[in-house]
Amino acid sequence: MRDLYLIRHGKPQYPDEQSYCIGQTDLALSMLGHLQAVLLHEELSDRISRVYYSTLARAAETAGHIAAGLPHLPVSDLAERNLGEWDGLSFDTILSKWPDIYEARGNDPDHPIPGAETPFASGTRFSQAVQEILRSSEGDIAIIAHTDVISSYLYMLHPETDARQHFRLPCGSYYHLRADEKGNAALSEPGYILPHPVLSDRLCYTLRDAVSLPPHVQVHSDAVTELACHLCDELEAHGHHFDQKLIRSGALLHDIARLQKHHTRTGGDLFLQLGYPEIAQIISQHHELKETKLDEAAIVFLADKLIEETQRVSIEKRFADNLHKCKTPEALRSHEHRLKQALKLQDMIESICHIIL
Repeated sequence: MRDLYLIRHGKPQYPDEQSYCIGQTDLALSMLGHLQAVLLHEELSDRISRVYYSTLARAAETAGHIAAGLPHLPVSDLAERNLGEWDGLSFDTILSKWPDIYEARGNDPDHPIPGAETPFASGTRFSQAVQEILRSSEGDIAIIAHTDVISSYLYMLHPETDARQHFRLPCGSYYHLRADEKGNAALSEPGYILPHPVLSDRLCYTLRDAVSLPPHVQVHSDAVTELACHLCDELEAHGHHFDQKLIRSGALLHDIARLQKHHTRTGGDLFLQLGYPEIAQIISQHHELKETKLDEAAIVFLADKLIEETQRVSIEKRFADNLHKCKTPEALRSHEHRLKQALKLQDMIESICHIIL
C-alpha cells in the first residue's frame, strides 16, 4: 500500500475584500497561502518521494514550498474545475447578473453554471490524472490541487456519502488516502487534516523567509526573543513560571506582518487562521496589551519595548523615539497608554526578580 496526500493549495490573493468565484482564474498565493504551504512542507516533506501539482499558480507556488529536493511534476489535468462565465467574478457581480441561477445554487450546489465544466466532467478528468500518476510512479506522493476537483474525485471513490460538498476542504489542508498496487485508492480517515507542526526555531525562521521579512526586522525579532527568554529565566528563578517555548516562538514571529498595514492585527489574524491561537495572542498584543498582567504576551511586549532595532534601550528612549509617529490626539493617548503599560510591567519584573532593567 502507498500513501497519497491530496492537498489543497494555500489561500490565493484575491483582488480585494470581496468573495470571488475562482476556478481556473489564475491567482498567486497570498501571505497566508505562503505560510500555509510552509506548514504543509513541515508536516509532509519527510513522508513523500515526489510532488505532483496543478499548473495553476496557486498550486504551483504551494508546491514550491514543499520538499524542494524532491521531483516536482506539473500536471495540467489536476487544474480546478472551469467555472465558465462565473470564473473570476465576485459573488456580488454574479448575484446581480444571474439572480435566478444564484438562488438555485443555494438549494442545489451542483445546479449548472453557464459555460462551466460539470462536476462530473472535472472529477473524471482529475480522477484519470490521479490514476495515471499512480500508475507511473512509485512510493508515497503528494498531489497539490483544488477543492472542487478533489471533492468530486473523493465523491466518486465514496459515493455512499450524501454529497460531494462533504469533501470540500479549506486552503492549506489535505486528505490522506491509501492506494493499492492496482491504483485503487480510498480515504485512510474520513476528514481533512490541517497541518499543525510544532513551531521550532527553524520553522519560525522559514515562515519569516516565506513572507520575505526584511533582514533588519528579522534581527530585531531575534534580539527581542533573546531578551524575552532572559526575562522568562529570571522570573522562573524567582518562582514565576511561564511557557518559554510559547514566548520564544511568539517573539520570533511577533513582527511577521511588519510590512502590512496594522501589522499586529494582521499578524495575529494570520496565526489564528493557521491554528495557533496562543501565538496569535502574542503577535496581536505586542504593540499594546489588552490588559496589563504578567503573562507570555506581556513578556514579549516588554522585551519589544526594551529593544530598538537590535540595541537594548530604556523604555523612555524607545517611546520618545517613536513619539513623532503620533499624528493625532488619539494616537498620542494610545502612545501614553502603552508607555504606562511598559513601565508597570518593568516595575513588576524588577520587584519580583530584584533586578534593574
